Amino acid sequence: MAAGGSSQLAEVAGALYTWLRAPRVSELVTQWPFLETWEPAEAYERGEAVPVRWRRLRESAGRRQDAALHELVEAAFAQPRLRALSPGQSMHWVTFSRRAAPPICHDLPRVMAIGDGCFRVRFADGRLQDVYGATEAVAVVVGGLPDDAVPDPSCM
Repeated sequence: MAAGGSSQLAEVAGALYTWLRAPRVSELVTQWPFLETWEPAEAYERGEAVPVRWRRLRESAGRRQDAALHELVEAAFAQPRLRALSPGQSMHWVTFSRRAAPPICHDLPRVMAIGDGCFRVRFADGRLQDVYGATEAVAVVVGGLPDDAVPDPSCM
């Protein structure tokens, strides 16, 4: 949740000592200026990791020249069951996890655009299903969610 480097051993030792006392990341980087953090780490500590991850994914998809990805992300965001989960993107797949912090779950369906308005859904058991349209793909993902696909409150 924080990273940095220093050539001063006393600074490094002090930062490690502070970190072992489990402060908030904002306190750690304030006390030790050679350390840096990023928005998702601070959002995680505030209990706002999932909304921040969704905002960042939507912004990223909107900036790209990939209309299918943008359409897919917006369709997924419109679904309350998916919006409650932590979104991500890995190797063109839009993923969903119960956890906003590592380890990310890999047992929920994921989806990717494959061209010409088609999308591929991959289920946890390895099955693939191709569908036409982002809304239809998201419906398949939601239909493939297990009943226990709810956020893990200890990792939000």
